[in-house]
Amino acid sequence: MRMLLGLLFLLALTGYTSATYCLCRDGVAEKDLQTSIDYACGVLGDCNQIHEKGPCYQPNNVKGHCDWAVNSYFQRARQIPGSCNFSGTATTSPNPPSTVVTGCIYPSSPGNAGTGAPGTPTFPGPPAFGPNGVFDPSGNDALSLFTSVALTLGFSVIVFL
Repeated sequence: MRMLLGLLFLLALTGYTSATYCLCRDGVAEKDLQTSIDYACGVLGDCNQIHEKGPCYQPNNVKGHCDWAVNSYFQRARQIPGSCNFSGTATTSPNPPSTVVTGCIYPSSPGNAGTGAPGTPTFPGPPAFGPNGVFDPSGNDALSLFTSVALTLGFSVIVFL
């Protein structure tokens, strides 16, 4: 019984990963969506897929292209909290857009977001426009991960003793 409780505890502490997309909100003015596209494609996003004859060019409208651009940016920014805001024009979703055509594959995690052009920074830091989140380049995420692993191991030892 003790072992079963220990295993359940470990499973509870294990992170559940699922697909997360960044999509432009419905009802936003096309001018604002275009500003988000311009920012995302100019800073970190890979927008080759939405160029004419690209696999994600269709649907050929501002909203469809905005979805691709902000999602590309979000994945390449490694889903940093706040990197899917774009001054309120975008939000996260567990599902890709319903308008995705055959052959267009939306990245759903940083691991399948592809790579940028040579010399493209991993994350350019807080932008003047775009995500209004916090980016901490000091590496506190690594400390948080270490703390989480240490606590998990500590509690596991206590449960099994």
